[in-house]
Amino acid sequence: MDSTAGLSASPLHGVILGPLRELYADRIVIADRTLFLRDGEPCYHVVGVILEVLYTEKNGRAYADKVSLAGRAG
Repeated sequence: MDSTAGLSASPLHGVILGPLRELYADRIVIADRTLFLRDGEPCYHVVGVILEVLYTEKNGRAYADKVSLAGRAG
């Protein structure tokens, strides 16, 4: 039996910390990782700031759940 059976259907959750490299209407790039914004949510940060992003990854695509300045509560 394959020990990875069924894992692809389960979303993965993570945190990424790094500089905002690129900003688009539907996605952001943190360091070298592309994260898609949910439901047309804008990103109000400027390129170059250090962000902390909580994300969910499903089927190989990462979606930003919460984007905030690194080191700030809330």
